[in-house]
Amino acid sequence: MMQSLVQYNTPLLESLHMSLKKWKLLSSKDVSPSKWFPIESRTYELPDGRIVDDFTITTLADVAMIIPITTDKKVILVKQFKPGIGDILIQFPAGRFEKNHTNMLATAQHELEEEVGIKVTESQLTQFTKMHASSTKATEVIHFFIAENCRFNSTQHLDENEEIEVMQVSFFQMDEKILSGEIWDAEAIAGWELAKKKFPHLFVD
Repeated sequence: MMQSLVQYNTPLLESLHMSLKKWKLLSSKDVSPSKWFPIESRTYELPDGRIVDDFTITTLADVAMIIPITTDKKVILVKQFKPGIGDILIQFPAGRFEKNHTNMLATAQHELEEEVGIKVTESQLTQFTKMHASSTKATEVIHFFIAENCRFNSTQHLDENEEIEVMQVSFFQMDEKILSGEIWDAEAIAGWELAKKKFPHLFVD
Protein backbone atom coordinates (compact mmCIF):
# COMPACT_ATOMS: atom_id res chain seq x y z
CA MET A 1 0.00 0.00 0.00
CA MET A 2 2.72 2.49 0.98
CA GLN A 3 4.80 1.72 -2.12
CA SER A 4 1.90 2.34 -4.52
CA LEU A 5 1.07 5.62 -2.76
CA VAL A 6 4.63 6.89 -3.21
CA GLN A 7 4.68 5.90 -6.86
CA TYR A 8 1.34 7.62 -7.42
CA ASN A 9 2.45 10.89 -5.86
CA THR A 10 5.88 11.16 -7.49
CA PRO A 11 4.69 12.66 -10.85
CA LEU A 12 2.53 15.14 -8.93
CA LEU A 13 5.49 16.25 -6.82
CA GLU A 14 7.64 16.60 -9.94
CA SER A 15 5.02 18.75 -11.66
CA LEU A 16 4.72 21.01 -8.62
CA HIS A 17 8.48 21.47 -8.54
CA MET A 18 8.66 22.29 -12.25
CA SER A 19 6.08 25.09 -11.84
CA LEU A 20 8.25 27.03 -9.40
CA LYS A 21 9.95 30.17 -10.65
CA LYS A 22 12.52 32.44 -9.04
CA TRP A 23 11.67 35.92 -7.82
CA LYS A 24 13.12 38.69 -10.00
CA LEU A 25 15.37 41.15 -8.15
CA LEU A 26 14.47 44.68 -9.28
CA SER A 27 16.63 46.75 -6.94
CA SER A 28 18.58 46.70 -3.67
CA LYS A 29 19.63 49.37 -1.19
CA ASP A 30 22.28 49.19 1.50
CA VAL A 31 20.68 49.95 4.88
CA SER A 32 23.45 48.47 7.05
CA PRO A 33 23.53 49.68 10.67
CA SER A 34 27.29 48.99 10.77
CA LYS A 35 30.09 47.47 8.72
CA TRP A 36 29.89 44.36 10.87
CA PHE A 37 26.31 43.54 9.92
CA PRO A 38 25.51 44.30 6.25
CA ILE A 39 21.81 44.59 5.45
CA GLU A 40 20.01 45.21 2.16
CA SER A 41 16.45 46.32 1.51
CA ARG A 42 15.36 44.64 -1.73
CA THR A 43 12.51 44.99 -4.18
CA TYR A 44 11.35 41.81 -5.92
CA GLU A 45 8.86 40.99 -8.63
CA LEU A 46 7.04 37.74 -7.89
CA PRO A 47 6.26 35.23 -10.68
CA ASP A 48 2.62 36.37 -10.69
CA GLY A 49 3.63 40.01 -11.22
CA ARG A 50 3.17 41.27 -7.68
CA ILE A 51 5.87 43.55 -6.22
CA VAL A 52 7.45 43.08 -2.79
CA ASP A 53 9.26 46.34 -2.06
CA ASP A 54 10.43 45.90 1.54
CA PHE A 55 12.19 42.53 1.72
CA THR A 56 15.20 42.81 4.02
CA ILE A 57 18.14 40.40 4.07
CA THR A 58 21.66 40.26 5.45
CA THR A 59 24.55 39.87 3.00
CA LEU A 60 27.07 38.47 5.45
CA ALA A 61 30.04 36.83 3.71
CA ASP A 62 30.25 33.06 3.30
CA VAL A 63 31.86 30.94 6.01
CA ALA A 64 34.43 28.14 5.91
CA MET A 65 33.88 25.49 8.61
CA ILE A 66 36.61 22.93 9.11
CA ILE A 67 36.44 19.45 10.64
CA PRO A 68 40.03 18.78 11.74
CA ILE A 69 41.10 15.15 12.24
CA THR A 70 44.43 14.69 14.00
CA THR A 71 47.08 12.08 13.24
CA ASP A 72 46.01 10.16 16.36
CA LYS A 73 42.33 10.07 15.35
CA LYS A 74 40.93 12.92 17.44
CA VAL A 75 38.48 15.63 16.44
CA ILE A 76 39.32 19.27 17.14
CA LEU A 77 36.54 21.52 18.39
CA VAL A 78 36.31 25.11 19.61
CA LYS A 79 34.27 26.36 22.54
CA GLN A 80 33.31 30.02 22.65
CA PHE A 81 30.64 32.52 23.63
CA LYS A 82 28.12 33.40 20.90
CA PRO A 83 26.40 36.77 21.50
CA GLY A 84 23.46 36.01 19.20
CA ILE A 85 22.08 33.35 21.53
CA GLY A 86 23.91 34.56 24.62
CA ASP A 87 25.44 31.18 25.34
CA ILE A 88 28.67 29.19 24.99
CA LEU A 89 28.68 26.75 22.06
CA ILE A 90 30.91 23.90 20.94
CA GLN A 91 31.54 24.02 17.21
CA PHE A 92 34.17 23.31 14.59
CA PRO A 93 36.70 26.03 13.73
CA ALA A 94 35.11 28.47 11.29
CA GLY A 95 35.38 31.97 9.91
CA ARG A 96 34.16 34.32 7.21
CA PHE A 97 35.64 34.89 3.79
CA GLU A 98 37.66 38.11 3.70
CA LYS A 99 38.76 40.27 0.79
CA ASN A 100 42.41 39.32 1.26
CA HIS A 101 41.58 35.62 0.84
CA THR A 102 41.87 34.22 -2.69
CA ASN A 103 39.16 31.58 -2.16
CA MET A 104 37.32 29.57 0.51
CA LEU A 105 40.24 27.16 0.76
CA ALA A 106 42.46 30.05 1.86
CA THR A 107 39.80 31.03 4.40
CA ALA A 108 39.78 27.49 5.79
CA GLN A 109 43.57 27.50 6.15
CA HIS A 110 43.56 30.92 7.79
CA GLU A 111 40.81 30.13 10.31
CA LEU A 112 42.24 26.77 11.32
CA GLU A 113 45.56 28.35 12.19
CA GLU A 114 44.03 31.46 13.75
CA GLU A 115 41.56 29.68 16.02
CA VAL A 116 43.37 26.48 17.05
CA GLY A 117 47.02 26.81 16.03
CA ILE A 118 47.00 24.19 13.28
CA LYS A 119 48.68 25.01 9.98
CA VAL A 120 47.75 22.78 7.02
CA THR A 121 48.63 22.59 3.35
CA GLU A 122 46.02 22.70 0.59
CA SER A 123 46.47 18.95 0.04
CA GLN A 124 45.28 18.26 3.59
CA LEU A 125 41.95 20.04 3.00
CA THR A 126 38.98 18.71 1.07
CA GLN A 127 35.80 20.72 0.57
CA PHE A 128 32.92 18.26 0.71
CA THR A 129 29.65 20.20 0.88
CA LYS A 130 27.97 23.54 1.44
CA MET A 131 24.85 24.45 3.41
CA HIS A 132 22.57 27.45 3.84
CA ALA A 133 22.55 29.03 7.26
CA SER A 134 19.29 30.98 6.79
CA SER A 135 18.12 30.73 3.19
CA THR A 136 15.19 33.17 3.49
CA LYS A 137 16.89 36.10 5.21
CA ALA A 138 20.61 35.70 4.45
CA THR A 139 22.95 35.16 1.51
CA GLU A 140 25.44 33.38 3.77
CA VAL A 141 26.59 29.89 2.76
CA ILE A 142 28.64 27.54 4.96
CA HIS A 143 31.43 25.74 3.07
CA PHE A 144 32.58 22.55 4.82
CA PHE A 145 36.11 21.18 4.73
CA ILE A 146 37.66 18.06 6.17
CA ALA A 147 41.27 18.51 7.31
CA GLU A 148 43.37 15.34 7.55
CA ASN A 149 46.53 14.51 9.53
CA CYS A 150 46.36 17.65 11.64
CA ARG A 151 49.03 18.58 14.19
CA PHE A 152 49.33 21.49 16.60
CA ASN A 153 52.23 23.06 14.73
CA SER A 154 51.52 26.80 15.07
CA THR A 155 49.95 29.25 17.51
CA GLN A 156 46.55 30.88 17.87
CA HIS A 157 46.13 34.39 16.47
CA LEU A 158 42.75 35.36 17.90
CA ASP A 159 40.87 38.53 17.07
CA GLU A 160 40.72 41.23 19.73
CA ASN A 161 37.34 40.14 21.13
CA GLU A 162 37.78 36.38 20.69
CA GLU A 163 38.24 33.91 23.54
CA ILE A 164 38.40 30.31 22.36
CA GLU A 165 38.90 27.06 24.26
CA VAL A 166 40.29 24.29 22.06
CA MET A 167 39.00 20.75 22.64
CA GLN A 168 40.16 17.32 21.46
CA VAL A 169 37.68 14.45 21.56
CA SER A 170 37.50 10.92 20.20
CA PHE A 171 35.01 10.01 17.48
CA PHE A 172 32.90 8.19 20.08
CA GLN A 173 32.95 11.20 22.41
CA MET A 174 31.90 13.46 19.53
CA ASP A 175 28.83 11.33 18.88
CA GLU A 176 28.03 11.17 22.58
CA LYS A 177 28.22 14.94 22.96
CA ILE A 178 25.75 15.34 20.09
CA LEU A 179 23.35 12.73 21.49
CA SER A 180 23.49 14.24 24.99
CA GLY A 181 22.82 17.76 23.68
CA GLU A 182 26.17 19.14 24.81
CA ILE A 183 26.85 19.91 21.15
CA TRP A 184 23.73 21.54 19.73
CA ASP A 185 25.05 23.73 16.94
CA ALA A 186 23.10 22.70 13.80
CA GLU A 187 25.91 23.38 11.33
CA ALA A 188 28.44 21.37 13.34
CA ILE A 189 26.07 18.43 13.71
CA ALA A 190 25.08 18.39 10.04
CA GLY A 191 28.67 18.71 8.85
CA TRP A 192 29.85 15.94 11.18
CA GLU A 193 27.18 13.46 10.13
CA LEU A 194 27.75 14.09 6.42
CA ALA A 195 31.54 13.88 6.81
CA LYS A 196 31.21 10.42 8.38
CA LYS A 197 29.19 9.25 5.38
CA LYS A 198 31.51 10.78 2.77
CA PHE A 199 34.82 9.80 4.40
CA PRO A 200 34.12 6.55 6.31
CA HIS A 201 37.78 5.49 6.10
CA LEU A 202 38.80 8.48 8.24
CA PHE A 203 36.51 7.60 11.13
CA VAL A 204 37.77 4.14 11.94
CA ASP A 205 39.31 4.14 15.43
